[in-house]
Amino acid sequence: MASKRTAPRLFLSSWLWAGLLILCAGCGGANQPGSGALDVPTLNPLPGHTPLVSSVETEMPSAAPSAPAASLATAPSLPVPLPQAPPFPIPGIELDYADAGALELTVQAGAHWVRRNALNWAAVEPSQGQRDWAAVEGFEAELQAAAQHGLEQIVIVRGTPGWAQKTPGYPCSAVSEARIMAFAQFLHDAVQRYSRAPYRVRYWEIGNEPDVDPAELPPESPFGCWGDSSDPFYGGGYYAQVLSQVYPAIKSANPDAQVLVGGLLMDCDPVNPPEGKNCKPAQYLEGVLRSGGAAFFDGISFHAYDYYSGYQEYGNPNWNSNWNSTGPVLTAKARYIRSLLAAYQASGKFLINSEAGLLCPDLDDSPICRSAEFELTKAAYAAQANTTALAEGLWANVWYSLGGWRGTALAERGVPNRAFRAYQFNAGFLAGASYARPLNEISGVRGYEFVRDGTRLQVLWAIDDQEHLYKPEQAPQAVFDMFGEPLSSTGGVSVTRQPVYIEWGN
Repeated sequence: MASKRTAPRLFLSSWLWAGLLILCAGCGGANQPGSGALDVPTLNPLPGHTPLVSSVETEMPSAAPSAPAASLATAPSLPVPLPQAPPFPIPGIELDYADAGALELTVQAGAHWVRRNALNWAAVEPSQGQRDWAAVEGFEAELQAAAQHGLEQIVIVRGTPGWAQKTPGYPCSAVSEARIMAFAQFLHDAVQRYSRAPYRVRYWEIGNEPDVDPAELPPESPFGCWGDSSDPFYGGGYYAQVLSQVYPAIKSANPDAQVLVGGLLMDCDPVNPPEGKNCKPAQYLEGVLRSGGAAFFDGISFHAYDYYSGYQEYGNPNWNSNWNSTGPVLTAKARYIRSLLAAYQASGKFLINSEAGLLCPDLDDSPICRSAEFELTKAAYAAQANTTALAEGLWANVWYSLGGWRGTALAERGVPNRAFRAYQFNAGFLAGASYARPLNEISGVRGYEFVRDGTRLQVLWAIDDQEHLYKPEQAPQAVFDMFGEPLSSTGGVSVTRQPVYIEWGN
């Protein structure tokens, strides 16, 4: 399958790219044996294929509560419900190609999730009613291989056939209203086909970054383009209309299937927009909820990238987020989404950051992206992002990607780099752990405490320019640097901007 970034985002207008214009000055690998494969949850037996009929529309669950009188943008102080603890490890990695080497590295890294872009509807059904599953046999082989490695798979469904396009000539287009039931039938059959062994897919994203208007993209874009700039909520209401028909179709094929709002770009904060920034596209999710869409999805997938701004520094100005304030931008985005869900009384929804990464502001092969400073910052960021995601209650935090985009690679030409090692140790250290509390005892230090089988696990890093000496009353059982190398705790634990790990005995 082609990489999601086949069509570079250079096509997008300035409202998507302003965050990439941060100026920065500064970018280094050894591998380490990894863990074995993870167990694959057993799915319920599925019935044989039963064609859908239009009466499915009358069998939909009841709609969500009606929209509040005012947009969320006018109510920034909404309550945020406590995050739901994930029932499994959260680290994940997106793969451009799920070949044997990539899958082995993914397992070695300690990832539980793998995300694939995408199951292409247009390839399978170029003419309405005429399915050609052989057109995606390579993709199917990769799904089988990922399942054999014990990885939980997230599959994006995109690619609208010409006969079903809402925006003619755009395969990334939304589905036309007249063809929504055809899309529902396709999803029913796809879910029925891929839920069983040897594929065992349970998580389905409907589109990828749908909150982008097709006018901002080339027709063959692998992301977008369901957005509608003429709509106050950017087309979110129409997406909800589609979900209302595809959700019951998916659940009828496999009640255990989990339907995700396709990974939202949410380029900037609609509550506190940066000066001169158009954040209307970020109101797409509110449009979904205002139209009763909460009844027709199980979770929300969103994307959260930060931009490198110097050694051990990063930020996302579009979300007023920085390394020394909110930390990884996934925090700001997840809390916004939860506030929105609370405003529309949409409970029981899980969140997945399906694209995480530290972006270099230049091309992959630029001196900045190849510098040791960037590589060490990316390593620290990978650990911080996974740690923060677990503390925020996300179900998954998927790094984009193993092979990388704008400097995000965890492995280059099959060779793990420093970010891979930092990711790997973090995944192993926090495997099976539950979030307990924030650590606020040391000024200038961000920290989180987790618990696993009665053992306390702490991850700390500095958010200022100082080196802090942490002197606990009792000596910890073990202390590690961000690559898993043991550190001495004699005289205290040194805390810098690079994460340090502390393990306490029972």
